[in-house]
Parts: sequence; structure tokens; C-alpha cells
Amino acid sequence: MSQENVEVVRRLNEAGDRDDLPAILELLDPGFEWWDRKDDPGATVHRGHDGFTKHMAELEVDVEMQVEVKELIDAGDYVVAPVRVHGRGRASGAPFEEHEVHVLRLRDGKIIELREYRTTTEALEAVGLSEQDVSSA
Repeated sequence: MSQENVEVVRRLNEAGDRDDLPAILELLDPGFEWWDRKDDPGATVHRGHDGFTKHMAELEVDVEMQVEVKELIDAGDYVVAPVRVHGRGRASGAPFEEHEVHVLRLRDGKIIELREYRTTTEALEAVGLSEQDVSSA
């Protein structure tokens, strides 16, 4: 099942690249939860399709943003995805770049959860793996 999970996340990223909201929502479970990084100011949990679309709309007001997936790591029910987030502020035009790691949990071919982490080590630990586990696979 895990390779199928990687494929679902790959399709999610492709839909995101196309700004195809209906295709994105098709891959998200209705009870989907998106957990911001714990150390982000105002960190919260965005719940369901409505929470996802509201959060994305709020981001789009502030920034022009692209998410570049560097790798998809198969972790059973989870997929670990180090990403580069970059763009510029809409008002200021100031460029920004961030590196973070998304951990996506899947069930029955749908993404039920996305959690954000600062480092790959932290994300892998959250799913019970180490970088050594991944490099030896």
C-alpha cells in the first residue's frame, strides 16, 4: 500500500502545481487535518476541505508562493516530503525561501493529515524512522 500512498502524494503535488483545487480536494479525506509547525506564530489546525481552502485563500492574499517537492519518502501509512517553499510577498514584493518537511498520513487512498516540520530528522522521528533507516532502504 505504501507505494500507492507515494503516488497519491505525487498526484497532490501535480494538482497543486496546476492550481487545480477540485483535483486537490478529491485526494483529501473530508476529515483532513493540516497542522502548522508548532513554532509558527498563530500555529493552528485547519480541518476539512473548508479549512484547507480557507487557509490557502489566506496564504494567497499575502504571498505568491510555490512549493517544490525535493523528495517523497515512503514511510508506510505516511509519506515524508521535504519541500522548498518560495515566492514573494504580495504587498512588499520581498522574496522569501523556506525549507520544511511535510508528513502526510494516508488511509484508503486519501490524505487524512498533513503536519509541518522544520527538519527531515524531526519529521522522520515523528513517523518512527531515522535518516539512517531511509538511507539504507
